[in-house]
Amino acid sequence: MGERSRGIRHLTALLIAGALAVTACGARLTDEQRAAGIGALGGGEGGGASFVDPSDPGSGTGSGTGTDSNGSGVTGPGVTGPSIAPSAPPGGNGGATDVGVTATELTIATVSDTTGIQPGLFKSTHDAIQALAAMVNSEGGIDGRLLNPVLIDSKTSSDGNLSGVLQACDKAFALVGSMSAFDDGGAREIDRCGDGDGIPDISAITVNPDRIFAKNSFPAYPVRPDLVLVGTANYIRQQYPGVETNAAMLFLNAGVTRINALQRVKAYEKVGWDFIYTQAVQLAETNYNSYVQALKNHDPPIKYVSMVADYQSINRLLKAMRQQQWQPEVLDFDSVVYSPQFHRDAQGAAEGILFFLNTGMLEESASTPEIQLYQQWLARVAPGSAADYFGMYAWSAGRLFVDAAKKAGPRLTREKLLAELKKITSWTGNGLHAAHNIAANQAAPCYLYATVRGDAFVRVSPASPTAGTNGQTCSANGNQKVTL
Repeated sequence: MGERSRGIRHLTALLIAGALAVTACGARLTDEQRAAGIGALGGGEGGGASFVDPSDPGSGTGSGTGTDSNGSGVTGPGVTGPSIAPSAPPGGNGGATDVGVTATELTIATVSDTTGIQPGLFKSTHDAIQALAAMVNSEGGIDGRLLNPVLIDSKTSSDGNLSGVLQACDKAFALVGSMSAFDDGGAREIDRCGDGDGIPDISAITVNPDRIFAKNSFPAYPVRPDLVLVGTANYIRQQYPGVETNAAMLFLNAGVTRINALQRVKAYEKVGWDFIYTQAVQLAETNYNSYVQALKNHDPPIKYVSMVADYQSINRLLKAMRQQQWQPEVLDFDSVVYSPQFHRDAQGAAEGILFFLNTGMLEESASTPEIQLYQQWLARVAPGSAADYFGMYAWSAGRLFVDAAKKAGPRLTREKLLAELKKITSWTGNGLHAAHNIAANQAAPCYLYATVRGDAFVRVSPASPTAGTNGQTCSANGNQKVTL
């Protein structure tokens, strides 16, 4: 986005999760927060990023964990230093080989939104990286170096993201596990900061096009608006024949949500769908009865409804449908609804909806060792913090970094790390998610479908977490190229 759209940027902060990923952090916007987002149309971006000192329980992380000043490992409730003393490999590790690298310590930074219009939005990414560092350090670190995670709050603003990237570039070897609603803020700087070659960026999930297309960007989940998943469209058409010709798409009328909804419509129509009703919903709207009335009275009848929005708005739609005693044959959403808070707020109105994911399900952790590992270390480092979708991808980003850093060798440099990342064409986070092509920045053409049944999220297809590919359905034509 350019300077002319800075006002809209602040407005779209609360929408990003619904547009591109999933709001699984459980935070709900109050009316005051929503109004503040609207009011920000005429205001500025807010302050820059701030460092969070992980060793300070009052610093905003909520976990009171991190590395201490001498790099002796993650400390805090239930966590001790490394069980295996770090030691350099034969021939040594070269000592201080690059920014953020010493003979005994390897500093990484995670720039994520933890304050701002929706406090705690991506706090789980900070927790996940701390948990990952604790595990790695308990095993002796990487080539004699302990991981030192530096947590930076990007404050849900473009300026905050830019400030965070600049701070990281000066102090850290790489960005790892970051997640910001306005990650385009630092997109240019990850390619040119420091000595001009920038900093490696292994985000959890990319949000804006500028960030995904930056040359130093290698996210664990490379979201691209020009490459849309359509395996989901084919699945729905196969399971519910006829609904694809009577489809409706609603979306919040702001920035990214509008763009992504219309991109999905274009992609689905390329594989035989017909959206006979599309409707923008104003962000300030709280009464969805008129939208449901229009769907209910549409001729020909609407058989399929989707909405690209935050889960709070989707809940408003579902409750209005229940109030008017109408719903289509299929209600289908993306992973934004995969949140316990969504389920609680729906109060039964979400029963039977469908939604798709490209990760495993936390409910199935018994059959996914990597989810268990993430949950175990999260419990040790951040007691009381819930594992979630964003945290899974931050953990995966951490694993990706460790894998590439080890392959780059003990005399570690940013250039060597980037070279290794460019070789990784299939990455599942050790079974956490579908196999994304990191080198090409392409998400896997894979998905699983789940539903809401009673008090639980329940897998629908594939039938078991071991079926298909990492519990996913994948197809060669599962992604559709669409123009921006």
